[in-house]
Amino acid sequence: MVDHGAERFREAALKAVLWLALVAFSAPVLAQSVLPPEQVVRTVLENLPQVRASAINIDLARAGKSRLDAGTHEWTVRTGLSRRTDQIGGRYNEQDVALERSVRWFGKAAQDRAIGDKGIVVATSGHEDAWHEAGRTLLTDWFSALREMSATERLDEQVGLAAQLRAIAEKRVKAGDAAQIELLQADTESARVGALLQQAQLRREQALQQLATNYPGLPVPHAAPLPIPVASTESGDWWRDKITSDNHELELAQGEADLLGLQAARVSSERMPDPTIGVRAGRERDGQERLVSISILFTLPGAGRSADRDGAVAKAGMATQRAAMTQMKVSAAAQRVVTDSQRSLTLWQTMQRIADQSAQQSATMMRAYTLGEASLTDALTNRRMAMDAALAAESAQIDALAAQARLSLDAHLLWSID
Repeated sequence: MVDHGAERFREAALKAVLWLALVAFSAPVLAQSVLPPEQVVRTVLENLPQVRASAINIDLARAGKSRLDAGTHEWTVRTGLSRRTDQIGGRYNEQDVALERSVRWFGKAAQDRAIGDKGIVVATSGHEDAWHEAGRTLLTDWFSALREMSATERLDEQVGLAAQLRAIAEKRVKAGDAAQIELLQADTESARVGALLQQAQLRREQALQQLATNYPGLPVPHAAPLPIPVASTESGDWWRDKITSDNHELELAQGEADLLGLQAARVSSERMPDPTIGVRAGRERDGQERLVSISILFTLPGAGRSADRDGAVAKAGMATQRAAMTQMKVSAAAQRVVTDSQRSLTLWQTMQRIADQSAQQSATMMRAYTLGEASLTDALTNRRMAMDAALAAESAQIDALAAQARLSLDAHLLWSID
């Protein structure tokens, strides 16, 4: 009979040797190898509603710029007919027409153009940030599905091992080498592992359904073989600088602060009202008299304009503070992502050593039970410990791969919109 416990131990040992060889002699195996093809991901991200909405917002900003370039003032045409009657009984028809338009002055047109340009920059940053956030969510959902698929495969293997253990127990009971209780214990263990497998299968189906619903066109993850996480050759400071130096969230917050600053300056310039210039032509006394005139109209500024200016300045100040808060948030998030990548790798290495040791102990105990040198209880206990350790190690491996992928994503080395 094949000793599956020993085989599992040899596979774990071979995995450890290969890992050491990769670290020592070969290039790192990137976490991207467990991800879907990049072109597929880009197509999926482009079609997400939140990303498409942010792209449409750029068109809206361009329309807004055109409106600002044109200005709010328009031509006004005035025309009138009148009847003049003098004291001696003369009656005359008179007509007049006037053309008027307010004009922006003191650099207001240039300010509006600058606001329009900055609005496009902000909308573009918003689109880039929406793309990045969608990529983060996709990455999280992808590795969640991968984790459930991997756990299902491991538990399916454990169901087979539990069946092998039950077969051994049944053989020993029939031979009179073990009590009937051992067969009952083996049956209970098989049922327990089978129930765990059913739960894992349910979680896997839910995760895959979420992927299919939220990301149409995305392929199904492949749980095996998982690449071996390898430490980055770059320093933590390099990664932090890479993440913070080109960050869409920070660019968006700073762009919004700059835009509100420009708008505040524009509102402040309204303390000097725009003049309305007009040209008027008229015919009086049935055309006996003709006249042409030019008019200039000024609106006298009141307290409302000062209040508008104060409100705009306050909004700009709030946006500046939000940008400062975003800077701290981005710096802390970058540090957290770098630390997670480093610590998750160390944790996986520790968990893998524990899993290898547990597999060795389980294989030894399985041989001892087969030879009648150990009880079924001891064999089951070691098998459960080995199973838990294997599941924990593989989960830690997926966490390490996910942390590496997240690090590359935030550094714009993965799925970048640029």
